[in-house]
Amino acid sequence: MFILNRRNILLVSVFFILIGIFLRIYQLNFENYWLDETIDFWISDPNISFNELFLRRELINDQTPYLFQLLLKFYLKIFGYEPEIGRQLPVIFGVLSIPLMGILSYQVSKDNSFLLTIFLVSINIYLIKYSQETRTYTLVFLLSVISLIFYYKIIYSDLFFSKKIYSFILFVIFSVLALSSHPFVFIIFFSQIAYYIYSFFMFKNKNFLFLLSIPFIIIIYLLINYNYLISQFEYKEYFLTHENWKFYYDYYFSRFFGSKIMGLIYLVSLIFLIFHFRKKILFTSNNYLPLIFILFFSYIIPLFYGLIKLPVLTDRYIIFVLVSILILISSLILKIENQKLKIFLLIIILAPTIINNYIEIKYRKNTKPEFTKLFNNLEKHKIKKLTLHAPKVINEIIENYILSVKDYKNKNFNIYNIYNIPSDIKMLWVICYEPSMNFNCSFSNDSQKNWILNETRQLYLVKAQLYEIIK
Repeated sequence: MFILNRRNILLVSVFFILIGIFLRIYQLNFENYWLDETIDFWISDPNISFNELFLRRELINDQTPYLFQLLLKFYLKIFGYEPEIGRQLPVIFGVLSIPLMGILSYQVSKDNSFLLTIFLVSINIYLIKYSQETRTYTLVFLLSVISLIFYYKIIYSDLFFSKKIYSFILFVIFSVLALSSHPFVFIIFFSQIAYYIYSFFMFKNKNFLFLLSIPFIIIIYLLINYNYLISQFEYKEYFLTHENWKFYYDYYFSRFFGSKIMGLIYLVSLIFLIFHFRKKILFTSNNYLPLIFILFFSYIIPLFYGLIKLPVLTDRYIIFVLVSILILISSLILKIENQKLKIFLLIIILAPTIINNYIEIKYRKNTKPEFTKLFNNLEKHKIKKLTLHAPKVINEIIENYILSVKDYKNKNFNIYNIYNIPSDIKMLWVICYEPSMNFNCSFSNDSQKNWILNETRQLYLVKAQLYEIIK
């Protein structure tokens, strides 16, 4: 970029990383957990055995990989079993991704454009939000970045043989870990194989270390994840639907960058940059091509699978595509020789991104169930007896979450099983997490036919109904 002094580069890098850390910590517990987070929190209970962890996964037919849940279990064991603490682990993954994206960007471009990459990663609203959610996706992103760092080391670097072997071992390890964090990471692995074939025939490049890594990665992965992988192929139903025509004008860029306008800016910029440097990227041996392959196959493979079997594509499953998008944009902008065009593109990307981030953070809206707000609301009422209305297992999962929330612990509530209410209770609040009941919180069980509804309090995705129990 325009900063050449090594000390200044370091200071700017640290400053950008600190911005990223602040944005991920700020408003960390702005929202309560949604259902998928409560499931991971319940499965990762540090007070249960590993065997029970897997039994809980089977009980709810959990289709997510278990690597994140194991890491969360260890983290909660050390620091305490509270939802607020559970949110810290994805933040750590999100923060670690920032400097590592800078390292990967430098490997690709070999110039100071890595500073722009660090900044764009730090302020990317999509990565910020997933860093504040107790789910696996920031881990997927982090491990994908690390595996790509060692991938570039074994295919492009001029390291001594001993250091290349060291990089080879780490590439195998982190590739297996990345694949274990989410099956969609196989797209990266497939893209690397496709690039190897393309590079071999187009440029006569022979990289035996990568070729050797393929059986090692596959065998180790299957030894660890064989049962999980088989269960994924046997899965015949899924909650996703086929993409409508709007997808083909957007490709989830509006979600990746915060709005339709921001998505359009980044998508058009990326297409322009790839087209502008098309000869250099597609017809010469270069560091950009592996990222192009990942970008291309991240959409093509899931879409093709959706056509032949069932739809599986959604934005968070291909979170790693942001690696390609952000590095390609950062690197290629700085390669433009026309200074006016370069400055124009930098302004058209950075200014709206900063403004959009301010709006997103300043006027952030709640999108998850407002359990904490509900308890603060009910605390003022004289009735402190609660029960949950949800399917049996979901009931247990939500109860486990509620009992662990600090704001619940600090209030004098008592919670009871809805099918075993003590006979001396005359009034109680029934808490309904609406999505778990398909937004129908009415009773169908005969045991509640003599319950008379006295009062209702509605918050986002959560309803509290005060019932009088007639004996």
